[in-house]
Amino acid sequence: MKHLIVIFALFYYGSAFCGSAERPLGCRSESEGGRGIKLFSNRDVFFIKKAKRRCGSEYTYREYSDGAKGFLVISSPGSDDLGLNAQNMIYFVLSGSKEANYIGDIPASATELEDGTYQNIVQSGGSIFESVYKLSSEKITILSPSRELIISDTQCVYQKKDSKACKEMSGSFKKPLCVINYGEHKVAADINECSGMSEG
Repeated sequence: MKHLIVIFALFYYGSAFCGSAERPLGCRSESEGGRGIKLFSNRDVFFIKKAKRRCGSEYTYREYSDGAKGFLVISSPGSDDLGLNAQNMIYFVLSGSKEANYIGDIPASATELEDGTYQNIVQSGGSIFESVYKLSSEKITILSPSRELIISDTQCVYQKKDSKACKEMSGSFKKPLCVINYGEHKVAADINECSGMSEG
């Protein structure tokens, strides 16, 4: 019986931690010449005063709390916004309000992690880069430091964070090089630190 209680508790708190499921929103223009739109479900109504995408986007929402309780409204890219750099526009609605305020963009390819952040892994040039986005009720922050897996390039890398000079180091598909990015300061790391990036 004790084992069943433990399993139930893990399931319940794990589900709460990951947040609620996204629900679809209908969309209707509020004025013919303006940019305002009304978003609605069978239980909630929100307004965006100056919507860049208007009703050409698919809108979803879910409950969210970072200390300030409310809803996240996600505007997915429409047909005109698709491509490698497609972005989801994110809005926050404070509990008790109906106005959705824009807080920033995250890549449409980003996936939500268990801690509520969003991870995006993309290959550019000879490296695979990871960006992690933290959402709040006011803004979206790209967390630092970040990881980089060098798979076909030579870069100047510091051996330690406090090293005074960097040295040329190469990574390849057969022997990739993992580094931690502190802005322009790249520090060599154990390959295990970049676990999972090559599958991203």
